[in-house]
Amino acid sequence: MNQRKVSIKDIAQEAKVSSATVSRVFSGGAHVSEQTREQVMEIARRQGYEPKAYHKRLQARTLNPLVGIVVADLRNPFFLEMIEWIEPVLAREGIDTVICNSNESTQKEIRILSMLKSKVNGIIISPISENVEYNIEFLRELSASGMPVVLIDRDIKGSGFDGVFQDNYNLSVECVEALLRAGHTHIATIAGPISSKPGVERLNGYMDALSAHGIPARKEYIAYGDFKTESAYQLTSELLENCPEITALFCSNNMMAVGAIRAIYDKGMRIPQDIALIAPGSVHGIDMIYDVDITEVEQPIEQMGEEVAGMMIEKLLGGKKRGRAVRRITYEGRLVLRGSERYPENRR
Repeated sequence: MNQRKVSIKDIAQEAKVSSATVSRVFSGGAHVSEQTREQVMEIARRQGYEPKAYHKRLQARTLNPLVGIVVADLRNPFFLEMIEWIEPVLAREGIDTVICNSNESTQKEIRILSMLKSKVNGIIISPISENVEYNIEFLRELSASGMPVVLIDRDIKGSGFDGVFQDNYNLSVECVEALLRAGHTHIATIAGPISSKPGVERLNGYMDALSAHGIPARKEYIAYGDFKTESAYQLTSELLENCPEITALFCSNNMMAVGAIRAIYDKGMRIPQDIALIAPGSVHGIDMIYDVDITEVEQPIEQMGEEVAGMMIEKLLGGKKRGRAVRRITYEGRLVLRGSERYPENRR
């Protein structure tokens, strides 16, 4: 006589949970506690139950590793170049990639993560915010379930994830001090969102550099943007209109620097003849349009990309190395003075 096959309902009854909960455990669904997950899996193992679809998907993912790379803005050359360095390193190990753009939206970010959850073996992500708890908890759940998560450029405080970052604070101090040495005292900033690591560190660097030289940070000189060109264009236009005494502008990222440059030239002003500008990141291309050399920070994109790819490879294929301590690496960029930091000759 054939023994009756074990069903999801049988496992649910023994675990004293619903059949839907058991299904979520086998499908990798969210909103299941780790205790319940372990209990269900232990009962399933003891009773010799394993869903065929789950087994096939797990086997396919093991044979053909796939990593999701989730970046904050695919229009930003910084992230495009980062991907160009990450992809070939992973490919050499037989790991494919899928690229996703969260477009600086926490809502889109969580939709992407939900979609990737059952499709990839690991996630490399530049998280939008350190403050959106639902997204952070979702990443923690993925990590707890065995999904490797590695951060790039932006951080999540206390997450315990491996990550590769830039030294945003000290480079921002260096940028502002270059303006101070050129004779500027009325220095404004287009700041990024302070919910992100780069945004808050660059703003703190700006404020601390001024303070170290006895110059108070004026709130009317600080405009809060979203790391995008459009917001920076509008904010720069308003700064130039409301605070005409400003002689220098420090932009919190390269995309906002592009918006600021456009606003300056649309107002009939020039860099550096009428106003100075520094960008932490490359604005190559926009400087050719306006025939100006922009002082900028050369970012360690190659090193960051290769390092984060190496971390993911180690987590996916590293055997005993998978369980090693969390690794977090910070790289320094290099300020390159090209003349746009000079004090405006038309203001002398």
